Amino acid sequence: MVVLFHLKPQLEHLGYTVGPGAGLSGGVDAFFVISGLIMWITTCDRAVSPLKFLNHRLVRIVPLYWITTTIMVAAMVVAPSVLQTARFDLNHIIASYTFIAWPHPTSGFMQPVVFPGWTLNYEMFFYLIFSVLLLVRRSYRLVIAAVVFTALPLIGAMFQNGLGHGALLDSQFKFYTSVNMLEFFVGMLLGEVFNRTRGLQAIGSRFGLLFALIGLVLLPITADLFPDIPSIFSRGVPALLLVTGALACDVVGSVPRHWLPLLVGNASYSLYLMHPFVLSATSQLWRKLHLTTSVPGLWVFSILSVGLCLVVAALSFWLVETPLIAFFRKRRR
Repeated sequence: MVVLFHLKPQLEHLGYTVGPGAGLSGGVDAFFVISGLIMWITTCDRAVSPLKFLNHRLVRIVPLYWITTTIMVAAMVVAPSVLQTARFDLNHIIASYTFIAWPHPTSGFMQPVVFPGWTLNYEMFFYLIFSVLLLVRRSYRLVIAAVVFTALPLIGAMFQNGLGHGALLDSQFKFYTSVNMLEFFVGMLLGEVFNRTRGLQAIGSRFGLLFALIGLVLLPITADLFPDIPSIFSRGVPALLLVTGALACDVVGSVPRHWLPLLVGNASYSLYLMHPFVLSATSQLWRKLHLTTSVPGLWVFSILSVGLCLVVAALSFWLVETPLIAFFRKRRR
């Protein structure tokens, strides 16, 4: 969904006006729910120190992200003409490496150098909060998490115009008090259901598939249909249905194992970070070669671009991401 969402501006560069499609970015909301789910499942019944937790997360997230960021920075210095929407700004670059929300010098949005990384800024903020929650007794942890993750968007709503400390700090305040933070907590709640009840088994594969399909259908369209309602309802609820349904199918053993979707799933982080490079390069090459922009031609362009994104992601996963994780895990101390 995220790849298709970012395919849209490349089609526009080729001269086509593409209709509604903002809801495709709802893949990010599913990502947040999954993140909360996995963090809760993997830590709630084990003694995990905050430092160990953060160490694991940094080893998983940082190396590939820093590599892609460095590629972008090098391109800004050496060949800025190949970048369609980037400009060298030292403060922005430093913030990108340190996962601090910062306005993009070109778009003005709170996006890092590798623009999908704005979600990783949320992710790192979530990890920091979660690491502190690990100090709380297991029996109270979810309650305190509910208070914290509910308080953040409430505080943001109370001070909709920011705190009056300047444009940058106000933008950062709005970013970190976004209702998006609730989606992490929704995932944690689902993780508690998974660990403590047989609710997912009770849903079963038939209703699980139904939930997943409803969520998958609603996720790309509700944001376009209801742009004025809070995203926790227009995006968060469909994302929860999608993840709950898929998990319900999985826990009863009805999901067949096949190497191709498993590979795409394993390579999803590489896909997330690498696809903007592939889409941009394919679009620029298409225009430079003056290839057709007829409707059939654009279908060929779209299928080719998405296919190349998947191939590059798999290669990145095999040749870069997996060796890097193994290298740093050996040297974690």
